[in-house]
Amino acid sequence: MSSFKVTIAGSGLTGLTLALLLAKRGVEVLLLDEKSEIGKGSKAICFSRRTLEIFDKLGVVKPVFGQGVQWNKGRIFFRNQEIHSFDLLPDKYAKYPAFVNISQYEVEKILVAAVQQEKLIDMRWQHRIKSLETSIEGNTIQIITPEGEQALTSDFLIACDGSKSTIRRLMNLEMTGSRSEEKFLIIDFRMEADFPSERWFWFAPPHNEQETILLHKQPNNIWRLDVKLGKEVPETIVNDHDFVIKKIKQVVRDKPVSIDWVSLYRFSNKMLENFVHGSVVFAGDAAHVFSPFGARGANSGMHDADNLAWKLAEIVNNKATAKLLQTYNHERLGACKQNITCTINSTQFISPPTVKAISVRDSILLQAVGDVVAKKQINCGRLSVPNAYSSYSHSEEGEWNSIETSPGRCIKDCLMYDGYLIEKLNSEFTLLINSDNHSANIDTDFAANNIHILAITNDGSPALIDLYELTPDAAYLITPDQYILGRWKNFTPDLAISLKEIYLSGSLTDMISHTPSEQDLIDNEVAILLAEE
Repeated sequence: MSSFKVTIAGSGLTGLTLALLLAKRGVEVLLLDEKSEIGKGSKAICFSRRTLEIFDKLGVVKPVFGQGVQWNKGRIFFRNQEIHSFDLLPDKYAKYPAFVNISQYEVEKILVAAVQQEKLIDMRWQHRIKSLETSIEGNTIQIITPEGEQALTSDFLIACDGSKSTIRRLMNLEMTGSRSEEKFLIIDFRMEADFPSERWFWFAPPHNEQETILLHKQPNNIWRLDVKLGKEVPETIVNDHDFVIKKIKQVVRDKPVSIDWVSLYRFSNKMLENFVHGSVVFAGDAAHVFSPFGARGANSGMHDADNLAWKLAEIVNNKATAKLLQTYNHERLGACKQNITCTINSTQFISPPTVKAISVRDSILLQAVGDVVAKKQINCGRLSVPNAYSSYSHSEEGEWNSIETSPGRCIKDCLMYDGYLIEKLNSEFTLLINSDNHSANIDTDFAANNIHILAITNDGSPALIDLYELTPDAAYLITPDQYILGRWKNFTPDLAISLKEIYLSGSLTDMISHTPSEQDLIDNEVAILLAEE
């Protein structure tokens, strides 16, 4: 019977990303998929800056970036009037833009090509998991293949097998949450026109005030239209060519178009109670599903993989115990709850549950034309950003001005004198330190503890010094997945070394929840208003 350290079930975005990240860390991976090829159809199209940074780690960002469509501006309409616009111009100090649009199918093609070049990844199509026995020692997996049934053992089994997860079913695990009764029509259509590469969203468009519409550009003159149709529309509507064309023309008028793909969907906001079950770990859609508002589904799965990969590698390479996986469970469960709250708040605003709620929503939209406060209350889908994690009570010392660079936050990329911060953070823990506090003794201490040192000079990288408030005695400890684990105004080496040891032990004691953003608090208040009887 064959034996493996890590087996991944599912070769979608999450499974492919996880396999590549593990291979980059020298871990052999068996990657199984019951399909015979990459799944086609209309799926995710919007990939965030953080996901682009992960693609950079994998060495695939150039083809993704080269094929994708960058967009920075969003426009919001109510009835026949534009009421608000927002600009996501790339941070002038960051390497990548806020978002790039490219179809999930094209991204998976790029990732599969990268997997096929990795000697440490054994990828097997048409391998369906039939049964699973789990124990403390590992997992025994029975697989149906084109050559017949096979059995194998694996120390760890990672379920990345999607929203209809076979692993979840075999383990009798169920996701809990809600499912929308509203039906939405997705149309991918081809249009050769000079429409700008912007995100357009309509509340109560003039042709039908019960609808909402989202328009987005993809590569190769493909556009995506997402229309809320209501609860009663029949499933067969996708076959009504005249109806589909009519919906497109209501937005683009007399431009010539052709239909590329049509589907009807209802969305869910659901999650597992825990993502780690002994030596079986769930990630991506196998662990959670969200509404598409804000592009949090695919991006969140990629972020799951980024958090999990280095921790699995530490365990497999005997640098940490399996208890480290509890930090994955804690952090990504927290991220999932944030995403579900965010998408539920968006759903409440996009599709208010009562006549009174519609009136409240419409009142906000009318006020937004000339009211800055009302503009902040508009919610047509909060776009994906890195989630904030809890931190240890001793992760921070001193007085700081910004919470954006506090423990539990993903690092913010920044231009340096010789490149970008994201390029300088290697696959290990990193100490970000002012060069004034750098010494040979610190080099010795941290080399012995496998912590990379990145010393920043005041004159060479003033933007980074300012962004991170990196005063002469200050320092940050950054995890291998580029999250801030600790920051100190009066740094001493023992602070970072002990914090790393505590984190690698999987300890979850003395934790402090993250502070919600101003926008999160506004969205929560609006959701409460819309839910009032």
